[in-house]
Amino acid sequence: MNKLIFKVKKAGERGRSEVELVLNNQKMTAENTDEILSTLDKLLKKNKIKLESLKDIKLEINKEAGLTSQRIVKAIAKALCLDL
Repeated sequence: MNKLIFKVKKAGERGRSEVELVLNNQKMTAENTDEILSTLDKLLKKNKIKLESLKDIKLEINKEAGLTSQRIVKAIAKALCLDL
């Protein structure tokens, strides 16, 4: 089973949080929320995994993470969990 973890880091000076994506122990970091989906795409391609095979998605959010970053990551995770 493919396990994906979104780790939202503490917000920086401008209120933006980095998001680390961990897929089966391989990590990639999105510098900001604008890069999350493209980073996820790169990580999936690198591991030759299809989006549909992601079944175990977890969130790890720092207490001092940016509110907008939290909401965006939660929305992405929720959308990935939907069986369309």
